[in-house]
Amino acid sequence: MLAARIDIVFAAAFAACADHEAAAEATRRVLVADPDGAPDSLAARAALLAAARVAVYRPMDADARDAIVLARALGWTTDRIAGQLNTTQADVRSRVARGLRTLLPRPDYASAASPARAAHGS
Repeated sequence: MLAARIDIVFAAAFAACADHEAAAEATRRVLVADPDGAPDSLAARAALLAAARVAVYRPMDADARDAIVLARALGWTTDRIAGQLNTTQADVRSRVARGLRTLLPRPDYASAASPARAAHGS
């Protein structure tokens, strides 16, 4: 039973960070803190803990990062994310949108790379 729980938690942490050491550390911390927790809850907590170490998530605020990680790394739906984060589905959608906007290139980068500017040598 413990081995299966470790596998579930580690897989979730690794899905969030793609780093064996970070996933192992997140797994250890989560299971030490709550060895009898529900596997889904432990997996979510490990994924969120591991994702905090990933560079792409650093520009995001924690609320947005948490929603994005549960959606992308674990494939959870908005209702499941809302339950885990103790919020509403509308708030989850707002968090995801806010987080994704942080990944967009800044407007000055987009215009510098536009085909029109390149064609004119600007």
